[in-house]
Amino acid sequence: MTATPSSPAGSRRSIAASLVSACRETGATHAFGVPGGGSNLDVVGEVVEQGLRFVLTHTETAAAVMAGVLGQLTGAPALAVATRGPGAASAVNGVAQALLDHQPMVLVTDCVAAGDRQRISHQRLDQQALMRTVSKASVVLDGRSASAADAVSALALGGRPGPVHVDIDPTASGPDTEVPADPTVAVAASADELARYRQAVASAQRPVIVVGSGAVVCSPAQRNAVAEALAQLGAAVNVPMLCTYQARGMVADSADWCAGVATGATIEQPLLDEADLVIGIGLDPVEFIPAPWPAGARVVLLGTWAITDSTFFGAALHAEVVVDPAALAAVVAVLGDVLSTQWAPGHGRTHRLRANAELRAVVPEHPDALVPQEVVDLAAAAAPKGSLATVDAGAHMLVAMPLWPADEPCSLLISSGLATMGFALPAAIAAALARPDRRVVCFTGDGGLGMALGELETLARLGVAVTVVVFDDASLSLIAAKQAPAGQGGAAATAYRTIDFAAVATACGLPAVRVSTADEYRAALRAAFDTPGPMLIDAVVDPSAYSAVLDAVRGPRPTTTR
Repeated sequence: MTATPSSPAGSRRSIAASLVSACRETGATHAFGVPGGGSNLDVVGEVVEQGLRFVLTHTETAAAVMAGVLGQLTGAPALAVATRGPGAASAVNGVAQALLDHQPMVLVTDCVAAGDRQRISHQRLDQQALMRTVSKASVVLDGRSASAADAVSALALGGRPGPVHVDIDPTASGPDTEVPADPTVAVAASADELARYRQAVASAQRPVIVVGSGAVVCSPAQRNAVAEALAQLGAAVNVPMLCTYQARGMVADSADWCAGVATGATIEQPLLDEADLVIGIGLDPVEFIPAPWPAGARVVLLGTWAITDSTFFGAALHAEVVVDPAALAAVVAVLGDVLSTQWAPGHGRTHRLRANAELRAVVPEHPDALVPQEVVDLAAAAAPKGSLATVDAGAHMLVAMPLWPADEPCSLLISSGLATMGFALPAAIAAALARPDRRVVCFTGDGGLGMALGELETLARLGVAVTVVVFDDASLSLIAAKQAPAGQGGAAATAYRTIDFAAVATACGLPAVRVSTADEYRAALRAAFDTPGPMLIDAVVDPSAYSAVLDAVRGPRPTTTR
């Protein structure tokens, strides 16, 4: 890595060159954002100079989501850029998403230089204080350390992966210019902990494995190895396996031992009630709804970081073993040497099919538009083999996450830890850039799409193979379901005017159609999947069964907007 001749050591451009080079050397291919007029332009210039692709977005939140999702899919920290002040503030939600879903990325913001701080108050925020709460670290690169940029990219990837925030300021000095040690690198388990773990596994007769985000955010090669080890374990031992939302696909839906989703709520309860041990593989409680842990059985955890920020499992937690990510697949494979079960063959599959059948049955008697379940099922039936899907937060995720088939890791993406709306569209764009040979189906509600509406133009400009399916009911339907029976705030708290999203998409340059019947929807899907580029389908849905869907998935327990 060398700076350009016009960029003396310690200049903004040379610092930008070092940072882009460090990310590129780990495998980064893209940068996203809305640049300001300062160091961002140096970063964008270096991105282009060094052969990466810069994608202009409409919001900084979307840029950060794209960078995080691309980082998860590729195993390299993608870059996002934002201007100082309002740009940094706008990026916070996307950076927080990357933090709680453990996605490696680097956000670079312009800043008021330390040498100008006494003179300039315009757009001046304490960006280190702002970003420290939503990132692994917030660092000022001043160009004095030759290894600082490499340390930033390593920090994003190390331990529990996540976002790192960077300001570029050659005039800075002090503690913020030091890249901290990774706070998430855990110490390996003790011999006593290993013994307790092995004894619990060996003595179980009806164990259930629950796979979580820690198994997904390893490098692509490592997570594929874990998925293969789980497949071999399931075939050999006949142990039912549940997957959290982010881990969907780590256990193929087509496998007899795939038992469906784990949410910390009702949908998995019948299986957990039968279990005498829950074995968590990469299980992190950040993915579960904030209700009491529903299983009575003991819990043992195997992961690549320790759960130190939550007591979610309480007294049920019997042992926790932490291993290097490179060793996780091998340790999963060793479980087959000590694990035996008394489950009937195909018990996991039976549980999943029963739960999904019950979910599909929760529909209005006389729907006046499409029902959410058929929006998912018809898309799954029509989509090309190997298609990926992204799902936004909202009522539609309660049917999309269990019903969309996922047979490989990272083939079904959702904001699981932060559970933010506005995720699905930018995530779909990032997934299409990472997997240009695949079709991506973006399931979004009208509320979530409203938060990322400008990115329809980004999608049209890029021309990638994304089919956007809008669950259009002019409402925050999940919140409306939670209002019952008290009805707090009434329709004023949840109802929008009807929006013709097909017309909006057309104005952005996307082919689009609005549908309200199954036949219209099938025809639209055929057209979308026959189109090499993007298309939007505005699907008018009947939301009247969402309250019953919520009960079927989560039951009568405290819930959040997730």
